[in-house]
Order: sequence, then C-alpha cells, then structure tokens
Amino acid sequence: MVTLRAKPEPLNIDLERTAVIVVDMQNSFVSKGGMFDLAGFDITGSAPVIEVNRRLLAASRKGGVKVVYLMMAFKPDLSDAGDPSSPAYHKELALSDQVIAALQAHSLEAQPA
Repeated sequence: MVTLRAKPEPLNIDLERTAVIVVDMQNSFVSKGGMFDLAGFDITGSAPVIEVNRRLLAASRKGGVKVVYLMMAFKPDLSDAGDPSSPAYHKELALSDQVIAALQAHSLEAQPA
C-alpha cells in the first residue's frame, strides 16, 4: 500500500490492484513527422509529457504496477471507424484530409525546380 499526499485527504493505493493506463501515446500523434505534425498542429508540448510518462512508467514497473497501453487505430480506408454518424469517423476523416494535404504540399516542395 502506498499513500499519496493529496487534497482534500491522503489517497491510499494498493499497488497490487492498480494499473497505469496509457492512452494514445503513439508516435503518429506526438512525433515530428507524425500525423499531427504533418497536419500543422503544434506538438512542442509533447516532449515534456512524454518524459513525465517515461518516468512514471519506469517507477510503476519497478513498483510492480501493471502498465496497460490503449491505442486508437483504424484501417486506412476508415471502414472500421463507424458510419458517418460516428464522431470518430468525422474526426479521422478530417485529420486524414489535413495529413494528405500536408504530404502533398511537402512532396511538391521537394520536387526539383
């Protein structure tokens, strides 16, 4: 049992019955050259978050805490993202369009004049 100093009161955590769940920490989201970077999103804040997670996960594993990774992924044609009434369908479609446009612009810039 570990006790965290927290407000409004300390929090007791049973490490044998606890897991750290890591959601969407994927290279395609937060890395230079990844989907969000290519779509023009600012990813500069991701490096400190990755470092905090790296330290948290190392300490968790050392303490015998289970680590579980969840990853959001769809087929390239989005056939498994739901129908057009699904929020995931529209979000992924919009991001895909932005990434495609960014890749096309990048490949045009790379063409010799």
